[in-house]
Amino acid sequence: MLVPVESKQIAFCSYNEAESSLYLYYHTGDVAIFSSIGKQDYQTVIDSPNRYDTLMNLMKKGQAEEQMHAMFPEQS
Repeated sequence: MLVPVESKQIAFCSYNEAESSLYLYYHTGDVAIFSSIGKQDYQTVIDSPNRYDTLMNLMKKGQAEEQMHAMFPEQS
């Protein structure tokens, strides 16, 4: 299911539960795929009155976690 995102950049987002992946569909036609996104995180985006900001916060959170895993791989 495509969920509209009120943004100048992102038109829609969707979630693939089998892959735990978030798909972002840009107005340009590009598609970005983000792995390891939990279903609850996606539900937070759907429920948010400002989906764009919630998506950006989710991406920042994911990047921070990736950086931590890179710095401390033994804790993964």
